[in-house]
Amino acid sequence: MLGRCFDHPRLNALRDSRPHGEGESCAVPLKIRAPGFADHEPDKLETYHKLTAAINQAKDNGDIETLREIAEDPQGFMLRQGWANLDFKDVEELAQLKRLHETLQKEIAAVTESLKQLRESPDYELCQLSEQKPGVLDELAAERAKQLEVENAELEKQAAKLATEIKKLSGKSAEKIV
Repeated sequence: MLGRCFDHPRLNALRDSRPHGEGESCAVPLKIRAPGFADHEPDKLETYHKLTAAINQAKDNGDIETLREIAEDPQGFMLRQGWANLDFKDVEELAQLKRLHETLQKEIAAVTESLKQLRESPDYELCQLSEQKPGVLDELAAERAKQLEVENAELEKQAAKLATEIKKLSGKSAEKIV
């Protein structure tokens, strides 16, 4: 039975954060995940399982020295046991790359959706048409100006008719609206 817990920075990630009193054993929760390379490298998977078992056994037995040895030099511990080498740095980099890949996939999906919406808009069609036929915007603007002139003339005729009708009904001349 241990009198107190070993305090070492590399074990802090494994050790339970609550304080332990005299006569209590250290609770060292196992927080090592199965590495991504284990699926296609059976010897490394076996080493991973052996290392996990060694950590669990040391934890259960309160063997701080073994936990310290593994925490300070996991590669050396595995070599002394005759196990395959596990490079945890590669696993961390792989996890970072996976997170980056997921983020990029989400961003690609968002941009693809935005492009789809853009391509469905009439503005995009007009932009594409103007790039293919450079003078088309001027032609469309001139055509729209003619339509507006015709519409304006029609509205002025209606306004004149309404002004005449107002004068007949009220006996007063209607003021021109500006």
